[in-house]
Amino acid sequence: MEESILTFHILLFQGDRVLLVKHGEGAGHLTGVWGIPGGRPIDNETPKETAVREFSEETGLKVENEDLQDFPDNQYTADVQRKDGVSRRYTMKIFLCDTSTGELKSSTETEPEWIKFSEVSKYNLFPNGQKAVETAYHFLYHAKV
Repeated sequence: MEESILTFHILLFQGDRVLLVKHGEGAGHLTGVWGIPGGRPIDNETPKETAVREFSEETGLKVENEDLQDFPDNQYTADVQRKDGVSRRYTMKIFLCDTSTGELKSSTETEPEWIKFSEVSKYNLFPNGQKAVETAYHFLYHAKV
């Protein structure tokens, strides 16, 4: 069995909205599929450093390592189809964040967009994407007392 590629992501929430990215022509992933901003580490980056860098590259927004938080059940593994026709196994670890600076900006690979939580199921998300958003939302808004 193929070894899983570990990636690190950030779910940024503002009230009832979550920031997702639509993969475009420049992305290795299938065009038009929505995902959680994030990607693979480079050099000796920590998981949080990877998530922060990738988040900024894909959304234009800045977040700080210390603002990222773990939550229960925040790691998902799935086989993902790519444009080259090959399906690869990815394991994504997701951090939560509820603060950022800057302005949304598209990249050559992704187009960020605020999506109402109640409408996430209408989007063509990567495997486990909807489950991850729902789990994080529940944790962020319902688990804290």
